[in-house]
Amino acid sequence: MRPIYLISKTPHPGVIHIPILTISFLQPDIDFTKYNGIILTSKQAVLALEHYTFDWERLTCVCVSEGTADAARKGGAGRVEIGDGYGTSLPKVLKSFALNQRWLYLRPKVIATDWVETAREDGIHIDEAIVYETTCNEEAHGVSIEANAILVFTSPSSITCFCKWYSILPTHTVVAIGKTTRDAFADAKEVLISPQNSVASAVELAQKIAHSTLSF
Repeated sequence: MRPIYLISKTPHPGVIHIPILTISFLQPDIDFTKYNGIILTSKQAVLALEHYTFDWERLTCVCVSEGTADAARKGGAGRVEIGDGYGTSLPKVLKSFALNQRWLYLRPKVIATDWVETAREDGIHIDEAIVYETTCNEEAHGVSIEANAILVFTSPSSITCFCKWYSILPTHTVVAIGKTTRDAFADAKEVLISPQNSVASAVELAQKIAHSTLSF
């Protein structure tokens, strides 16, 4: 069977994990009492909330995907609304609430899509707080990657950091977690997109390829 390498922040069962990214949590001063809800676009944003003592669980949580929503529920969130896995779906979710609602977007330092301006153009009040930063993990280089490997990428930043130390060979099969990640590739190599915007879905697709004769 062809080996599968997951290039991501966190591991997943059944594949080889390259921890290409590292997370630094920031703690800006936030007055949560000013807001009706918070917007979460990653599990890291949920983890960032652990650094605050305010009972954020009482606020409405709008999450980009089911994976982020699951992390929020495990953290104690009560009311949770979910997008389709892409930031561009969030303005539609937010429009289902009254326009006088005040939202706080707990975001990384670098974002892949600027959906916030679209929401603001619709009259939705959103403040932003940078609560974590993603950087390349200097300890992640030096892994021997086989020439027939299947590479699974989970974010644009995972691609940037991987290409800092490794090359994507013509014999590799590349799987991206979603369209935003696929569009981050600089070359014209064909990239497969997982059916759902989740690590589990991307890994499942890679495993199907690994067990077949399909290659790209």
